[in-house]
Amino acid sequence: MESNRAFSMRQRYTESESRRVGETERRRDYLYVPLFPRPAVSLSHRLPVPLSLCLSVSLSLCLSITLSLPLSVSAQKPAAGAKSDPAAVQLVEQGKTLYRAQKFKPALAKFEAALKLDPENDEALGLAAVTAFRLDNQTQSRDYFARRAALPKQSNSVRAFSYYRVSLTYWREVHDLVAKFAGIKEGQVVVAIPEENRADVRSKIEKGLEYTGKALAISENFAEAHNVRNLLRAEAALAAGDKDEARDHRKQSVESLRRAMELSKPPAKGSDVADFSLPTIRVSEFAHTDEEENKIEDPMKKLITGGKPVKRTEAVFPGARPAKSSKQKDPSAKGVTADGGAYSLGAGRGALTAAYTPGIVKVEILISAAGDVVFAHVVDGRHDLNGSAVMAAREWKFEPAKFEGKPVQVSGVITFDMKPEGGGGGDKEKGRQGDKETGRQGEKGIKR
Repeated sequence: MESNRAFSMRQRYTESESRRVGETERRRDYLYVPLFPRPAVSLSHRLPVPLSLCLSVSLSLCLSITLSLPLSVSAQKPAAGAKSDPAAVQLVEQGKTLYRAQKFKPALAKFEAALKLDPENDEALGLAAVTAFRLDNQTQSRDYFARRAALPKQSNSVRAFSYYRVSLTYWREVHDLVAKFAGIKEGQVVVAIPEENRADVRSKIEKGLEYTGKALAISENFAEAHNVRNLLRAEAALAAGDKDEARDHRKQSVESLRRAMELSKPPAKGSDVADFSLPTIRVSEFAHTDEEENKIEDPMKKLITGGKPVKRTEAVFPGARPAKSSKQKDPSAKGVTADGGAYSLGAGRGALTAAYTPGIVKVEILISAAGDVVFAHVVDGRHDLNGSAVMAAREWKFEPAKFEGKPVQVSGVITFDMKPEGGGGGDKEKGRQGDKETGRQGEKGIKR
């Protein structure tokens, strides 16, 4: 039987190795979630695709990519004793090249082709998992991470890291569901998850906690795993069926957050990347005025000092719509003929008029310890409104938050109720992005 001293030494080595692996993976995986660089210049100069195209696809994906970033998703060295198929190695290299060009779908196809030739290729599994995560395919991502963890002779440190990443995929799915159905009514946090979604939320929370448990069983001082456990418990508290259950989940969330903070290094000063592996407290929603914000009864917000909005930017309703015709009876002005029939406005133009209606967009944000919004992701919205909402959310500024005297990140949601301005949408000059901001708490006027 292993002596207590030998076991303690082996445990310390595994924990040290897990921290090293986690740090190495984060450096190498700079392009994948949870790391998202915050654009420092005009978005139109940083995006690899036109902004107009981005507004019709996943905004969180488009806004998180910059042209200058190198590929940094190299997997750990293959498991001990592993031999790779030469053709598979070539496919992996081709996939890396595609990833560097930010062609994620074809990159994933290359990694998957490599895995067909060599199902136990450690590097291909790691890269496929990372790329699927970038494509927001959480199910596929966790399958690859789980397969990587199960490789014969896989190191404990990589297994712990892979289990942690599996739990992160579960949290991402749960978060989006809970945030979609959460809201504030008369100052109270209300989460109305439909009956058909409740079992799915519970199951994903349980699975996520199971995998954080697996990671922590290997390395009990794995800070990132403690933080994901904290986030999963916070979602469970929001989705709880009664106050006692919610209180119990919040208690466990706070315990895990406290442990994560004890084990984590302080965030780098001036860091402008989003990193969900850092200690993060999950709150409900942020209001659009100080008066409304002060009325919100959120138990998690009460645990932090600071964390309140000091600058808000309202999302501007897009101004795109068919141009007005100088002829009153011209059917191209409204897309309707004099007798009530439909009139073709040309490819895509009719949809612009149909979409010219109010809409609500819910944006998840991550606030750095410095108070900057470093990540914005639509959890519920409308494709023609999402872009404006995301860009507005990224302009918000917050007081730096502290939990028990230590800097902490904050995860929450902003709901934008977007309406055409005076029937003119974004046609008016005053409706341009950035012109509609509120100042610091207690101040009147516009903060420039």
